[in-house]
Amino acid sequence: MRPAYLTGERIYLRAMLASDAEQATAWSCGPFPINASRAEAVLKETHRQAWGGADPLHLAIVRLPAAGARDGGAGPEHEDPAEEIVGGAELAEPRGRRGRLALRFAPSLSADEADSLRAEALGIVVPWARDELELMTVTIQIPADGRATIAAADALGMIRAVRLREAVLRPGHRVDLFYYQALNPRWAVGPGDSER
Repeated sequence: MRPAYLTGERIYLRAMLASDAEQATAWSCGPFPINASRAEAVLKETHRQAWGGADPLHLAIVRLPAAGARDGGAGPEHEDPAEEIVGGAELAEPRGRRGRLALRFAPSLSADEADSLRAEALGIVVPWARDELELMTVTIQIPADGRATIAAADALGMIRAVRLREAVLRPGHRVDLFYYQALNPRWAVGPGDSER
C-alpha cells in the first residue's frame, strides 16, 4: 500500500487506516494529543465520503524500513506488518483549490530529525497537491528554526508570503513563524487575461 508517487528516500505517505488510530499521537495535527477512540472518530468523520471526498485529507507519514532490512533478501512477503508512523499530513480545503498543509511529527522524534523528515515530506506533498490535485495554492506554516524545511520550501520555489514576529513559543524563547505558499503556474493570470 505504498504509492510510488508519495515515496521519498526515508518516508512515504499513504491513506489512513482504521488501525492508525492506535498511533494518533504521531499523526494527529490538532493542537492537543488525542487518544485512540477519539482518533478513530476523527478518521470516520473525515472519511465518510468515498473516492477522495475527505476535507481535510489526512495522510500517514510512515518511515521506510532500513536499507539493510529491505535488501536482506526477505522480500515483501516477509516485511514487518507493524509500520512505524512518524507523522501525519493534513491538507485542508483541497476541493476549494487553495490547500492549507499541516505536517505533524511524533513527539518522540528530536527537533532536528522532525525538521529533516518535514523537509522530505514537504518535497513530496507540495508537487503532488499542486500538480496532481491541481490546487491553485498550497500554504504551510514553518517556524523560523525549521532550517531544513525552509530550505526545502525554497528549493520548491515556494514564496515566503507572511512573517509573524515571535509567534512560536519554544523553551525559553520565541521564534518567528513564516507562511510559505506554492503557486500553481497553470492558474497564473497573464497580461490581458482580465480583459477576455
